[in-house]
Amino acid sequence: MNEVSNRIFLDKNRNSEIKKIIMLVFGVFICFMGICLNGVSTAKTVALICTIFSVAIITLKKTVIKERISIPFILLTLWVIINGISTFYALSGKFALRSFVIMLTSYTLVIFALAFAHNDKKKAGRGIAYMISSTTAIMGLISIDYMSTRFISKPVLEFLGIFTKDYVGIIPVEKDTRMLSIFQTPNAFAGCVGIGVFLSIGLVLSSKSTRERVYNTACLFANALSFLLAFSMGGSGTIILGFITYIVIEKREKRSELLIIMIETFILSVVSAFIISATSFSEWTKPQPIPILCVIFGSVLLCLCDKFIGKKIDLKLKKHIDKIPVIIFSMFTLIGIFFVVSMNVTGSINMEAGQIIKRSAYPKAGEYELSVESDKPISIVIETQNKENAITHTSTKIYEGLADGAKFIVPQDSIVIYATFIANENTVVQSAKFDGKNDSGVFHLKYKLLPEFIANRVQGLFANQNAIQRFAFFEDGIKMFKKSPVIGLGMGSYENALAGIQSFYYETKYAHNHYIQSLVEVGMIGLVLFLSTIISSLIAVFISRKKDEQSPMVACIGGVIIFMAAHAAVEVVFSMYFYLPVAFGVFAIVCVCFCDNFKITKFYDKAKNITVYILASLIGIYGLLLAGNMYANHKVKSELKFSSLETAIKLDKFESLDHMISYVYSAMDYLDDDDIRPNADIYAQKLEKANSNAIPIILAQYYFATDRQDKGFEMIEKYVRYTTANSVNWERAFDVMFKYHTGEQEYTDKIEEIYNILEDWNSKNIGKIVISEQKINMLEDFGIYEKID
Repeated sequence: MNEVSNRIFLDKNRNSEIKKIIMLVFGVFICFMGICLNGVSTAKTVALICTIFSVAIITLKKTVIKERISIPFILLTLWVIINGISTFYALSGKFALRSFVIMLTSYTLVIFALAFAHNDKKKAGRGIAYMISSTTAIMGLISIDYMSTRFISKPVLEFLGIFTKDYVGIIPVEKDTRMLSIFQTPNAFAGCVGIGVFLSIGLVLSSKSTRERVYNTACLFANALSFLLAFSMGGSGTIILGFITYIVIEKREKRSELLIIMIETFILSVVSAFIISATSFSEWTKPQPIPILCVIFGSVLLCLCDKFIGKKIDLKLKKHIDKIPVIIFSMFTLIGIFFVVSMNVTGSINMEAGQIIKRSAYPKAGEYELSVESDKPISIVIETQNKENAITHTSTKIYEGLADGAKFIVPQDSIVIYATFIANENTVVQSAKFDGKNDSGVFHLKYKLLPEFIANRVQGLFANQNAIQRFAFFEDGIKMFKKSPVIGLGMGSYENALAGIQSFYYETKYAHNHYIQSLVEVGMIGLVLFLSTIISSLIAVFISRKKDEQSPMVACIGGVIIFMAAHAAVEVVFSMYFYLPVAFGVFAIVCVCFCDNFKITKFYDKAKNITVYILASLIGIYGLLLAGNMYANHKVKSELKFSSLETAIKLDKFESLDHMISYVYSAMDYLDDDDIRPNADIYAQKLEKANSNAIPIILAQYYFATDRQDKGFEMIEKYVRYTTANSVNWERAFDVMFKYHTGEQEYTDKIEEIYNILEDWNSKNIGKIVISEQKINMLEDFGIYEKID
């Protein structure tokens, strides 16, 4: 009888395990597809599907959801709502909707988690963490394989290609620098797999079986190696803050194990990154197995180290538990020392014919002579950057020619010089030293302790042009914020309004700091709600930490929130379609697992019901408006008729201005049509009020074509003032003015007034608007511009 009972028990356990595996595979597949299809071409469709399901789930599972309403969840919801509202007053409804649907899809994942998460908080937290860490590990594995064999990535990308064209023609690596990932945005990708690293560690430490621990350890290595290969300098700095937080929050008796798994993972990942960067960071032409083999063998070695080395060291450390803080402090100190040493332990470098390497140095101003020891003569280009150059990503060449004996002058305002060494034939370069009256130094060639891709990334570290330019992004963001400090300019407005406030022209959609991005898009209200979501989540974690039966995931969630919050200050992570679902997954863990003591206790049952119904209604209404937008766009594209545009204008609450300007532009071919012209005039009048980087120039053409010159010039001026820094838009403005020139002096005087705006901007800003020779000749013919020989 006992044998039968045992067999039944074992069968039940086996069936339960199989069921868990099937659920995990299915969940990860849905999660991966949802993230990948959250991109540009399919984001609206995914968002609409998610809104439909979320309304149905809220209705069916309202009892479960309302019991999980907490302060962090309410703050998260309010933050999403203010972003959603901003799409109705945004400068560009198209840009705003493009940004918000990504957030909407991510938010619905939180709804799903609240509805279906396990009642046992420990199991619920680990279940969601399993989904996220597995998905990010797969994203990393596919990205690594894409620069390796493509045996895995090719069929996956071809499958994705059935639904979207977002992954066609993607590039695996930035040559000799870093892996770009299948999402082509390595800094944000590092944020994704960085979250995966934290969650994987938490799952490893809380695994109940050997099989489970091995699986989570493999995911940990895939995430960690992907993070290193993407090499985000901002991510590398902020993840350390997260790790410190993780260690501090972790239970005292678990810290030694945590520390050991971190060290083991770090060492094996760095070694693998060394090997991959030395062999595979080049243009992909054929299968190169080393990267994928590094993933496989690295995962196996990490599992073996964890079992046979880590556990033994952990047992010894537990006997000296009081010394663990000292060990942790020593570890981070050694990492700092290693970084300093690695920047200075260098040697000779082997260069192949045609190979180029770029190195930096920071000499004082003055005259210098370069001495290069090499087997064969090599060429060099030396450039200098001052602060203005660094901001504008430009440089001044101070020497070009043979490297040995090169003489160059470093200007007074120089902050860094870059030397580009060019091998004319195979050679070994032993050293490159420069000497002068005021200073001397060397160009470090081969960094012996750093992978080549990291060595390339840290060039100019102390005068990093990307970091310096970020401050320009921040300053311009603050300028935009001041235009509407309370509610902001709406989502997507940074991209829309940027060219009108820049002191030099650059292209970016984001401020590279989500706190400033929030100020621009949703003002102080939005920033306060975003900060409140982060802070309340941390409070929930710390409250849970004080409980006797602490969740095994609480420490790693505390660490990952700090990582996310810090990373958001230096990167565009919270604006990326593949990052937001992962980040919201972390918020879902907080809302499901750590909010028992953070609920609104006096929130009566009736009020909870109303809240749930309001939530379902808001999501449903937005879903209907989104469906209207999608239908309107489909109708306009499939039926090239004025009546279709009229229908779209009425139906589409987000892109009605785009449909209006399409109507006005098309109407220029039907100015004698008594049915079309009146509507075009009405729409043009409405569009005059819009702040846009595209609408005014089309209105100008319409008004010139209908003999309303004053209106035309009014729109031209609005256009160039709104996009002042962009030379391309100035070219377009002059094209329109020249096209409709009447030959009258009054018209020429108006053109001169516009040209004076250009000259005034050039005199006040570090950038310079340069127009084509053809436009200069036209201006000269009209007597507006006089060439200086």
